[in-house]
Amino acid sequence: MYRSVSRPQRLTALTVCASNLSGKQILVIGGTGRVGSSTASVLINSFPGVKVTVASRYQETYNQAVERRPELQQARYIKLDINEESSIKAALEQKMDLVIHVAGPFQQSENHKVLEHAIATRTPYLDVSDDTTYSERSKSQYAAAASSSGVPAIISAGIYPGTSNIMAAHMISISRKEYDDEWNFLDTPGTDGIEPDWLRYSYYTAGTGGAGPTILATSLLLAGEDAIVYKDGKQFTLPAVSNRREVDFGPGIGRKGLYVYNLPEVASAYKLLKVKGASARFGTDPFLWNWGMWLVARLLPKSILRNQAFARAMAKVLDPVVRATDKISGEAVAMKVEVDFEKGKNSAGVFVHRKLSDSIGYSVAGFAQSLLEGGTAPGVWFPEEKLALKDRRAFLKFASTGCERFDLNKPAWSFESDVKSFVGMIYW
Repeated sequence: MYRSVSRPQRLTALTVCASNLSGKQILVIGGTGRVGSSTASVLINSFPGVKVTVASRYQETYNQAVERRPELQQARYIKLDINEESSIKAALEQKMDLVIHVAGPFQQSENHKVLEHAIATRTPYLDVSDDTTYSERSKSQYAAAASSSGVPAIISAGIYPGTSNIMAAHMISISRKEYDDEWNFLDTPGTDGIEPDWLRYSYYTAGTGGAGPTILATSLLLAGEDAIVYKDGKQFTLPAVSNRREVDFGPGIGRKGLYVYNLPEVASAYKLLKVKGASARFGTDPFLWNWGMWLVARLLPKSILRNQAFARAMAKVLDPVVRATDKISGEAVAMKVEVDFEKGKNSAGVFVHRKLSDSIGYSVAGFAQSLLEGGTAPGVWFPEEKLALKDRRAFLKFASTGCERFDLNKPAWSFESDVKSFVGMIYW
């Protein structure tokens, strides 16, 4: 029996939340980039009266961000370099109500100074890290200090990972009967719930999704990391950009070839959601880019691919070409989250938005809302943990603003472009 979560009403205008966050001071580090400016824009438009400060290394990037999003004229700009601890300290000593760290890429970074100073100044913290090592280190090294200091923090809280984690966690909690009739978490879950066996995250972005060179630099860095996956409760290591699987995202997006990458939601699902198997795949258009990443992962030494300076330089060189192809491929983003349960049950969710550069802002701002409203407990949390979000349904409704399609907790076959039966096995 499926407990379906209906999609939100289609929105043709900006979402303005009833939540009263007027006067809240929010610092967005990396706020002039594509992800940061999208986040700042959503915060300004959706929560009247918030005071947004965007921070970056160069004033010029703020000017460019204002050209793309004129509402950012309402934001204050400050200069900040995450590699200069004094500038982080000075910014957070201004009594912020929340700091949002989107200054990626996070791959191969050991810089946790923003989180450290957030804890020291008792400032709620949010980041969009999509690197397994970085995120796990944030939790293992800083959770105790954050908890004792009364500081709530959510890590890996973008769109994927982030919203995708919540989609998975919500379906699993429904199956386990962890909610009461008002969707609050039960102290003791029902005894007749059904446990998950397998979780598959599938992501597609047309071109860079308008998200800028950072997503390209991130892809290059991930090409240098072997992918961790889980099967039958055991960990396996696969080559990056391997094990192609064709995934059907339904009408409008269709079938796309996706490849295994090393993403933090795989390990966090295994450890925190207690699934026996988990994997994450990503693919893009034009498909030539997938072939290019496949070649890069096999021809270049990992020592080069794991070098942030190299990744940034390559992303800068390729950016004009990517921009040109983005005009053809568009900016669509699609996520499909599939959970196989015991007793043959299967549930899935699909998220489709035509502009990643807009959609990601709603995901990050949704997590920000929870932190600002006191819906997150002190400590460092991955999105799927129960103490990260008090109300997952409210979050998903907000994060899916503007979606062309958002459906959750339905049979996987119901999302197929052409529904048909087939025989076969999926190993990863």
